[in-house]
Amino acid sequence: MSFDKEKRNSKEEVMKIDERIVKNLAQAADIVNTIGGGSIFPTFNTTKEEDHYRLEVTAPSINPDYIKVEVNGDHLFVFQQIEYKGTRVPNVLGVQKISAGVELQSITAEFEDEVLVVIMPFNELTDGFRREIDIHRN
Repeated sequence: MSFDKEKRNSKEEVMKIDERIVKNLAQAADIVNTIGGGSIFPTFNTTKEEDHYRLEVTAPSINPDYIKVEVNGDHLFVFQQIEYKGTRVPNVLGVQKISAGVELQSITAEFEDEVLVVIMPFNELTDGFRREIDIHRN
């Protein structure tokens, strides 16, 4: 009888944990989907210029003060920071793969007429780079 009671208590604890997970997921969805606000779908447009790529991100109704741009490896992340209970929570708006020929340290971003413009300059060392590789034989 004691074993059945322990088993039932263990099952109740698991259910409580599951309820907390569901509640946390619902809160996260509520944050991202802002009550009465719905979802925001930004547009990403990349063009190749003479010496750089130009990424234009249009995100209507998002305060520019809450937009962040971050390079992580060979990806460029654009996200919005949402205020929730005094904490800013990131909401990824989009991810852009960065070309191998881009100079990562020189990427810049600014707002032009409410459009986020990210400039990704080409790495001059890789432009037109050519080298014959010696093949070593054992």
